[in-house]
Amino acid sequence: MPKYLERRHHRARLLRDMLRDELLRGDGGVATLPSEDELIRRHQVGRNVVREALDLLVSERLIRRVRGQGTEPTAHVIVHHLNQLRAIGEPGHSTVEGNAIHYRKLSWELVPAPQVVAVNLLVPLGTPVIRWERVTASRDPLVLWTSYFRSDLGLQEPGEETPGVDAGTWGFLEAAGIELGEAAVRTGAVPADPAVAELLSTERSAPLLVQHRLLTDATGRPIEFAVGYYRGDLIVISNTLRRHRDAV
Repeated sequence: MPKYLERRHHRARLLRDMLRDELLRGDGGVATLPSEDELIRRHQVGRNVVREALDLLVSERLIRRVRGQGTEPTAHVIVHHLNQLRAIGEPGHSTVEGNAIHYRKLSWELVPAPQVVAVNLLVPLGTPVIRWERVTASRDPLVLWTSYFRSDLGLQEPGEETPGVDAGTWGFLEAAGIELGEAAVRTGAVPADPAVAELLSTERSAPLLVQHRLLTDATGRPIEFAVGYYRGDLIVISNTLRRHRDAV
């Protein structure tokens, strides 16, 4: 055994990774994790390693301890397969039905383009752009999006609460007659600040995925610059990646 694995917290870390995968697998997860005794037998580790691994999952808000019953998932975690421009809930691309998704508008207003927005949308600094803030939700808030759109797209302000996958960004733009091209996305991880935590109904410093997105239409013209925050305890993004032969 490598020397660093003699320290229990590393063995617990490796077990935690295996258990997390059970909780977040593509079919929507498992109802419960096995008992401590079963985990000890299955993974050939000590009880203290199992308990430390479970504590790590509790700290990630993926499970909770129930007196007399062991552990159970804290919520139904949605797995969103993001290999194309697909909304959460589109059939075959998420482990949640589309009719369980709705969008809550926070604001829709014309604002002067900040420098970052102007550079990304290829418009002069201060040009009026539409800023649309909204929350994607199922049983709980899932994602907070702030989008900046060019103001010459002919977009009409959406309603306060819009259900179904067609009300998401892609369906909204296509309903306005815009043919979508591609999105360049950067993904990172951040703790929830007080403002984002409030809008996503989560705790301060809770783990979030953050995405910065630049969307173009079919001609390659930038039409949206957006920042989105995903609750790390409720949604997982899944990708399928292929290696091009000419890269070998």
